Amino acid sequence: MEENDYLIVGAGIFGATVAERLAVAEKKVLVIDRREHLAGNIYSYTDDKTGIEVHKYGSHIFHTELDEVWEYITKFTDFNDYVHTVDTRHDGKLYPMPINLDTINMLYNTDMSAEEAEIFVAEEAEKDAKRLGISEPKNFEEKGISLVGEKLYTAFLKNYTEKQWNTSAKNLSADILKRIPVRFSHDNRYFMTAKHQGIPKDGYTKMVEKMLDHENIEIRLGVDFKDLKNELPEGIKIVYCGQIDELLDYKLGVLPWRSLKFEEEKVEEGLGEAVINEADAEVPYTRTHDYKFYQVHQPEVVKQKKSIIAREYPNDYEKGGEAYYPVDNEESRGLYQKYVKLCKECYPGLVLGGRLGAYQYWDMDKAIYNALKLVTELLK
Repeated sequence: MEENDYLIVGAGIFGATVAERLAVAEKKVLVIDRREHLAGNIYSYTDDKTGIEVHKYGSHIFHTELDEVWEYITKFTDFNDYVHTVDTRHDGKLYPMPINLDTINMLYNTDMSAEEAEIFVAEEAEKDAKRLGISEPKNFEEKGISLVGEKLYTAFLKNYTEKQWNTSAKNLSADILKRIPVRFSHDNRYFMTAKHQGIPKDGYTKMVEKMLDHENIEIRLGVDFKDLKNELPEGIKIVYCGQIDELLDYKLGVLPWRSLKFEEEKVEEGLGEAVINEADAEVPYTRTHDYKFYQVHQPEVVKQKKSIIAREYPNDYEKGGEAYYPVDNEESRGLYQKYVKLCKECYPGLVLGGRLGAYQYWDMDKAIYNALKLVTELLK
């Protein structure tokens, strides 16, 4: 390790971007990850029998409005022209999601125009809020009803959200739901404002491998930072992309996280599309993924009968388990800031980054953007 200028802990998209940019700037970089593979949660692999690229940790669709991010990441892969759409199952029927004009007309069995639907939803929301005595929404449920009315809220938001967070919507902050994306048009694109969108033609893992294929980068997989921290040479700079509470042995308590479990299965008949959300409480999982539908550049893969699907179950986080996203509220942000202060005392040369280190739920493009920004600061 004495030969390295930087140690990057975590080989996900954030760590890979930082490592690649530092290596190009003639810095010697060691990248470690305690998993046995690169790419973090965007890791994918090709099934030998079907040719299907499986997203091991759930669907990842690259989308961005940032030209600089698109220009950067396309150096390492070609993207196909996949455009993400999602249906939500409610009472055995599939509805477009996010809520659009078709969703509204299907649920209410109407044939309203865009203008009529907008007026109708506003009136429903006002009527239901008044009936339930909601003037200033105090929680997620009250906020949802006051925005779209009780019927739309109950059908598509309430149960899905309660499964996701494992608590009543009345216990969740109204701030989580600043707005509900309701479109009074037939547009069913999930990422409607995305300027660039697609899936890497060779998969995410190959993309990350190419990012890290540089003479100034050394990679060690299956290595935990705790196994190396007592051997760190003086002066090495550390970019840490793991959990800060785990790094500091949970001295201040466990930060609130949510976890996920994926139940993978090969089936003869798939979903007919990439993702279906499950809005009803009696279905224990929130989403089902059918990975072959991302390979629009390989029609022979998409057209085959066989599919590889994965059901996504939200889980409570247990200490030492896999943390997927933070429970973002005032209390958790306060605890995180206390950990940041303690981290500076214990590891003065360490920089926190990535989704886990920053305690942020970033899409891939935001992770790359923040990684590029960090490298600019590091090289000043």
